[in-house]
Amino acid sequence: MKLYSDKFGSENVRIIYDDGKVNPKDLDAKFAYIQVTYVTPFLDEKEMQDRKTDFEKSHNIQRFVFEMPFTVSGKKQGGVDQQCKRRTILTTMHHFPYVKKRIPVMYQQHIDLNPIEVAIDEMSNKVSELQILCSSSDVDMIKLQLKLQGSVIVQVNAGPLAYARAFLEEANVKKYPDNKIKQLKEVFRQFVEACGQALVVNERLIKEDQLEYQEEMKSNYRDMVRELSNIMHEQISLADDGMKISHLPDSYHIFNAISGTAGGTVVQGISNSSSMV
Repeated sequence: MKLYSDKFGSENVRIIYDDGKVNPKDLDAKFAYIQVTYVTPFLDEKEMQDRKTDFEKSHNIQRFVFEMPFTVSGKKQGGVDQQCKRRTILTTMHHFPYVKKRIPVMYQQHIDLNPIEVAIDEMSNKVSELQILCSSSDVDMIKLQLKLQGSVIVQVNAGPLAYARAFLEEANVKKYPDNKIKQLKEVFRQFVEACGQALVVNERLIKEDQLEYQEEMKSNYRDMVRELSNIMHEQISLADDGMKISHLPDSYHIFNAISGTAGGTVVQGISNSSSMV
């Protein structure tokens, strides 16, 4: 901001905080405009496997991503059955970190997700976050418990079950393509399994002063699974991923709301520009 204020005069520079697409016709030609948005490193599946540490995931990066919510009606926010989002992937001319603080964007890619695709994407992210936390050699208890709370507490109009009600209830399921319904159902099965794993990890690490909290989370977990089973008209079951439940007798009862072995495939979470990153 100071760079351009010194160059054009502070009274002639305006910042656009909205990360939506800007129509040049709406701008006053008298001013210089700077659009600011928050981006995160974009890593594809292979890069995520190759880059193990936080340092590797945030250095030598050339692609970045940001997302913008929108609805078909033109509003930014809507109900879960109306909420779309646009994912923008930016590719810069050089890798970050670089000798300069700003790097030109070579090109950008836009991907629009419709409401059920947003639900699949959001739930896939939740599964991935829980799996990463549980598989860590040094589990971050605070993060794990926060993710658990946001996952297993049954809420009427918010949280994971809001997606299930909006897209998987009998009255709504026929509105959407069969392949998307199948994907969302599979992601919810994975979600139930990930929450169960997280509860096992949490119980193994907590101290006596959090036993009551753990019991409450188990109860919420059972309620969530029961509600989800009713919505999907099936008994939600865990995939056999090699967990030795028999070796965890104190935690075994958290799975008493679900039984059997689930099959199915694993759902993967899915031009020039003068911009600068």
